[in-house]
Amino acid sequence: MKNKDYKNKNFVKHDEGQTILDFVEKRLSENAAIRELMKDEYISFGGIRDFLYFKFCPLYFGLCPHKKCKKEETCDANLCWLQKLSDAKFTGEETDHQFHYNLVKATVQPSICPECGKDELELKWQDEGYLAKLGLINFADVAYLECKSCRKRFITHADRMAVEFLLKVFLAKPSKKSPVKAGQTVVLATDKAGLEIFIEHLEKEKDIKTIWKRLDPFSISEQIGELDLNIAVADFMCEYYNIEYEVKNEIDTFFEEEDEEKFDISDLFDDFDEK
Repeated sequence: MKNKDYKNKNFVKHDEGQTILDFVEKRLSENAAIRELMKDEYISFGGIRDFLYFKFCPLYFGLCPHKKCKKEETCDANLCWLQKLSDAKFTGEETDHQFHYNLVKATVQPSICPECGKDELELKWQDEGYLAKLGLINFADVAYLECKSCRKRFITHADRMAVEFLLKVFLAKPSKKSPVKAGQTVVLATDKAGLEIFIEHLEKEKDIKTIWKRLDPFSISEQIGELDLNIAVADFMCEYYNIEYEVKNEIDTFFEEEDEEKFDISDLFDDFDEK
């Protein structure tokens, strides 16, 4: 597994000599969201490092070395990027949700509320324990947008795709060998752009055992009852960005078109009711 130490990236390590820019560049090396934002630029950047240095500041990732909540006119992002982690005023662990907050918000839909048309949408994360169970599976790290005006909530497209697909995998051929098991928690990737690309890739597979094989290395259910798609997505992104894909005709999936069951997951999450 290429990214077996992925979870360790959720912690800011004060390695001597490592700058904030070094750390963020390393964490985002397999991140699809940052690459999607790069594609929207009319300037061609040499890599993620240059894009980060010229377009953002550490605060965008919740890593302001001065612990500011808002960028000020006197801020010099270039100097902040080059500060050593060991010299920065971090409190220790930086949450993964905070690190990915702005990246996710910039790459998910909708950008305006379909209910009232306002554009004040706040990104929120749903942790395990606040999720309803369906098929005895918990889904954690679900991201959704909440309208500040009408309080309507919308699950991100990537998370909806992932939940619906994994439920199909769970119900298609129940087996002890399946990486999606009853009583399990599925941790959805915080890289929502990468999660969507990963699920789209899996949906093209017509052999369910191939899907099991793709997911199985990341299932640690025997230890803590968890399937971590953070690791699966990061691992897939390593291959995705180094392989030139050919345009192919649509192929059948293992879910037959005429027999495909439509899943309504609108009631899956307890907190998605209007308030």
